[in-house]
Amino acid sequence: MGMKTFTFVLLVLALGAYFIPVQNIEKNAMGKDLPMVVFEKPIMYTLNETNVSRVVVASHAVKYQNRDEMFNADIILKNSDTRKNFNNEKLNADLIVKKADVYTLTNNVKYKRDDFIKLDTNELIYDDIKKIATNTKPFTAIYNQHLLKGNTIYLDINNDYLTAKNTHFEIDVTKNNKGKK
Repeated sequence: MGMKTFTFVLLVLALGAYFIPVQNIEKNAMGKDLPMVVFEKPIMYTLNETNVSRVVVASHAVKYQNRDEMFNADIILKNSDTRKNFNNEKLNADLIVKKADVYTLTNNVKYKRDDFIKLDTNELIYDDIKKIATNTKPFTAIYNQHLLKGNTIYLDINNDYLTAKNTHFEIDVTKNNKGKK
């Protein structure tokens, strides 16, 4: 009799345990955002119909489901618009996070467009579709051989438009008057 009761209790416990939802604690503890692919020393090319439009070189890159992270990365964006008078743009940073077509560059950020503009800052947000670069951190730039310092910058690359807040702009007149007396 005791054996039948014991078996019946085990059956009830087994059925009860079967219908209790179980959470995978190990998966929740590790986090939901696990890398899909990790690349060591990648060189990535973006091709269009006529040429190479983008080259990315990094020490390593990590691809997640909704973003890409590149460390110690250089991005070279080639000019494909014949109406624009520049060859390429270079973006360099310790960390670049790409979500959709927006690059967020942090730590030791350098932006260079041929010899026209050079920008040094610790943060830059670059929209690859709209071709607009912005930041909210102090920056130092060289614009047509002149020094520019400020707190925030807005650079519209399509329209060659630049605005900055709390800006100090130093024009070196000796550089523009070479050979003139």
